[in-house]
Amino acid sequence: MLSKLSNDQKLLWSFLALLWINFVVFAVFTYFVQREQLLENAFQQLTHQSEITGNTLDEWMLSRSGLVTGLAKEIAAKPPEQHQSIPPVYFERIADTGLLQYLGYGLENGFYTSNPWPLPEDYDPRLRPWYRNAKEAMQPTISEPYLGVNDYTTTYLAFTAPIISDGKFYGVVTGDVTFDDIHQKILSTPVSYDGQFNLIKSNGDVVLRPVDPDDLEVPADFFSLNIDSDELRNTLSPTNTTEFIADESIVVFYPLEHVNWWLTAEVDKQTLFAPVYRNLTNILLLFMAIALSSILLHKVFTRRIYKPILRQIQMDYHTDLPNKNTFMEQIHKLTLSNLKHGLLIIIEFKKMTSLLSGYSPDVINSIQQQTLRRVKSSFLRDYIVGSIAHDQLAVFVPFRNTPNSQFIDRRLQHLSALLNNPLHINHEGLEQEVVTPINLASVCYPEDGGVFDLINKANIALSTLENSSASSTQYHSSSIRQLATESNLVQAFHHALNNNELSLVFQPQIDCKTSSITGVEVFSRWHSKKLNRTISPLVFVQLAEKHHLIRDFSVWLLHSLFEQISGWLKSELPAPKFAINLSSLNLHDPVFMKQFFQLLKNYRIPPEILQIEITEHISLELFPEDNNALMQLRNHGISIAIDDFGTGYSSLSYLKHLPIDTIKIDRSFIKSLPDSYSDLALSKAIIDIGREFNLDVVAEGVETQAQLQVLNKHGCFHIQGFLFSEPLSAQELEDFSQKWNNTSCNDLIYSQY
Repeated sequence: MLSKLSNDQKLLWSFLALLWINFVVFAVFTYFVQREQLLENAFQQLTHQSEITGNTLDEWMLSRSGLVTGLAKEIAAKPPEQHQSIPPVYFERIADTGLLQYLGYGLENGFYTSNPWPLPEDYDPRLRPWYRNAKEAMQPTISEPYLGVNDYTTTYLAFTAPIISDGKFYGVVTGDVTFDDIHQKILSTPVSYDGQFNLIKSNGDVVLRPVDPDDLEVPADFFSLNIDSDELRNTLSPTNTTEFIADESIVVFYPLEHVNWWLTAEVDKQTLFAPVYRNLTNILLLFMAIALSSILLHKVFTRRIYKPILRQIQMDYHTDLPNKNTFMEQIHKLTLSNLKHGLLIIIEFKKMTSLLSGYSPDVINSIQQQTLRRVKSSFLRDYIVGSIAHDQLAVFVPFRNTPNSQFIDRRLQHLSALLNNPLHINHEGLEQEVVTPINLASVCYPEDGGVFDLINKANIALSTLENSSASSTQYHSSSIRQLATESNLVQAFHHALNNNELSLVFQPQIDCKTSSITGVEVFSRWHSKKLNRTISPLVFVQLAEKHHLIRDFSVWLLHSLFEQISGWLKSELPAPKFAINLSSLNLHDPVFMKQFFQLLKNYRIPPEILQIEITEHISLELFPEDNNALMQLRNHGISIAIDDFGTGYSSLSYLKHLPIDTIKIDRSFIKSLPDSYSDLALSKAIIDIGREFNLDVVAEGVETQAQLQVLNKHGCFHIQGFLFSEPLSAQELEDFSQKWNNTSCNDLIYSQY
């Protein structure tokens, strides 16, 4: 994962693409939500403002229409011969009110009087539009806008009322107001969102609108509604306010009461939606800022964090070589290209434990570096080298063709002679020569196995050198036959189970905080009389699992252990707890589990003194949340421990899903302490996890006082390893327990040196 983070640009661009998709979705969602909210708020405000302004305009028109109608009725009430006798003071008084710019009336005989307007020559009111409209309507009307005869530029509205007496038409009273006056008093009222009021007719023609005196070419249609008059007429309501969304604006139509006109409050869409566009711009700028920051952070993290961490994970601390996983990954990449053949050589330091106990880490590092330089000098072609264990180096050499056996033998002999020569070290200020015995084993790819089998096959070949004077070997079918064929091993193991060839050993676990023995881990040992050699537990346990002998072996282990504990219970237990390693096959074998609890009952073993250790590599899927073997053991009072904690992929999941009491730090994290920063960090993290989960933490494989001190410093006091004791027989354990109880932790530690 870290490798992808540090090298794979696709990950960065995928993130940016995902970010862009999220931006688009969020922007679209924001646009439509805010647009609807703005439209709703705008219509509410425009409706409210148009109703107030419309009511004001209705009252304004009513007052002026009433004034004109009143004068028409007054004139009609007089005899016809007195229709021209309205005193001029009446008109002057009306002019002083400012309600009308002009008030006058015309009669059928051509008479016309007005205030304060001097009549032009040859002026005939009967020819004016307002006169003809009122005569035709025979009721009070509001005329269409018209231009004054003085300058033909000023626009007027005329409030007219016919003079009718006894059903006979005598003339028309007119009151004129300029559009500028209407606009200043009514239509100039501020509208939200920089909008404006207008007066329109049902076909969309403008009745009144503000006109720039310098621009007389004003279009007659309503300036933002790009619809025909029929559609507009169908849209408008003569009684209710109408909301309308046009291409470039939104409009509210308010029907006026005294005339077939509508007061419109109009807002330009660009102005209304400006906040939405600003928000979208801000979101785009934010996306660009996040994208640029992501690119910058990716480069910084890759250079300063990912690559250093990746180096710690992929490289061995002491040798600065690729570790086992990285080494195998590099070989695997070669096989995916054009690699056809290859040779893997494992270089094993036979006395690494002695070196670790006798020399400082700097000296050990010097030994490994000198060995590495000798390895590099012996290969002229390209190769891959790695540190696959604390005491093993591995070299993989690609070949076009399969190297023959004679070539491999010569290469191994040459390399063995070169590596077994004395090395020069500086120990405690003195130049010394040290000989580090080395074994070599080789395996061919693909003849001897696939990529991920090579190291195992080479280790099998190495195991044939344990009791041999030779220092190098090749893997071939005879490697396994030298140990014994698998069928012979199976027969020998059957014989061992039935003839008491197996034995138990116990390795103490020490609490350095209280200087007490907290428990022992139980191991099995097998020295085959038939094969005349000791077989590793790694071999015979796997053999038992493969050939369905694991139940018989585990039942033997329980019988032997419980019998030993039963004898100790009659006198004194050498340790308060006994940890047993059970196979995952045992835990999922109901017959074995039944035998386990029956043996526990038969031997009268207190469950609380037992602990079952499971390896972290057991799949969690094999343990359902209810009714699993671990819960049964826990319910009986038996504690559960995770062995090799931190080496698998599900460490934290184990703590969450399984009834765990103890976690054991794997020896692979301990061996490089206190010099390896990464191993120290991992060990500290496991200790902290144990503390947070209220679990006991046991460190395995502790071999030096420096390792002990750094573990104690960080809160891990339960220790298991050669520093205190190797695995002991039952009698040796009793002696150790008595000796321990008479000394202290530090005294016994110092006695080891």
